[in-house]
Amino acid sequence: MAITSFRAGESISAGEAVYVSSGGIIYKASSFTLDQASVVGITIDSAAAGDLVRVNSDAIYNEYSGLTPGNLQYLAATTSGQVVSYDVWASGYNLTVSGCYLEVIGRAVSSSGLAVELGKPQFVVK
Repeated sequence: MAITSFRAGESISAGEAVYVSSGGIIYKASSFTLDQASVVGITIDSAAAGDLVRVNSDAIYNEYSGLTPGNLQYLAATTSGQVVSYDVWASGYNLTVSGCYLEVIGRAVSSSGLAVELGKPQFVVK
């Protein structure tokens, strides 16, 4: 299990997908640029800007609800940091102008547990 601590660059809630900036600070991941869609993990703690926050990059995160076991979860197309089902990602994608990155975050192992299995972001063009 890989748990790493990073300094937060903004307010981040537990369970949000994050990326590391070129300065080594984490921010909520976004599907609009490759760098920001390159998720390094899920935050274990909530943090304010400047605080240290733990990030889970390859273990089970058990604090979600309403997951369907076996289904993949993705970085939301329109809401930074949010982890969503494919249907929710597709609905957000339809709201974009030119497309966005599709980034696998992990697979649901229970209704509350997500096995973090990060993928490589793929740009989906409209």
